[in-house]
Amino acid sequence: MGFTPAQVDRMGMWEFLACLDGYAGAHGGKKPPGGGGEEMSEDRMRDLGIEGL
Repeated sequence: MGFTPAQVDRMGMWEFLACLDGYAGAHGGKKPPGGGGEEMSEDRMRDLGIEGL
């Protein structure tokens, strides 16, 4: 994707995965069958401390 190891170290997991999704989409990558996961409920996100969505 073009990132240096130091840039990857500074990224959060969600940032890296978002970059990976964008890169794959721009370069013809395919998503895994079933979408690769299920959506998380707002209550579950709140429990994990994720706010502001």
